[in-house]
Amino acid sequence: MKKLIYFGLLAGLINVIGWFVLDTIFQGDDFDFSLGETLGYTAMLIALSTVFFGVKSYRDKELDGVISFKDAFIKGLIIVSIASLIYVIGWEIYYPNFKADFGEKYTEYLVSNLEEQGLSSAEISEEKASMSEWMEMYKNPLYRVPLTLMEIFPLGLIIALISALILKRK
Repeated sequence: MKKLIYFGLLAGLINVIGWFVLDTIFQGDDFDFSLGETLGYTAMLIALSTVFFGVKSYRDKELDGVISFKDAFIKGLIIVSIASLIYVIGWEIYYPNFKADFGEKYTEYLVSNLEEQGLSSAEISEEKASMSEWMEMYKNPLYRVPLTLMEIFPLGLIIALISALILKRK
């Protein structure tokens, strides 16, 4: 069981370290948020690969190579839950200390995309107001934490499911 916790911690730490690396590489005013999103989810996939390896290790070393789908899925969920918790805690530390200007930069990015799409100034103003309202809500941790959790947990759930399907063995 301890090893499952280690795999979860490793997945969470890979994600947190990934923020620092990506932030260092792509810092500046010309940051492409769509590229950042793609790289961020790629980092999550790499980090959450620990689910597969954690369940496989548990099956092979603790259960003599035998595990049911249910047990494999539950073990995967343990790893995903720990990784998600680390991810959320990491973001709660990282966001206010290193990404405090995230809202402004993201709003600028969205506005430039809307302008490129040829939206009217009224439509752009409406989107700016909506984004401003969203960013105000995002400042509240009670709003931000569940959103942050929803970035990683569904992906982890899918990976746990796939891992359980691949690793089950009677």
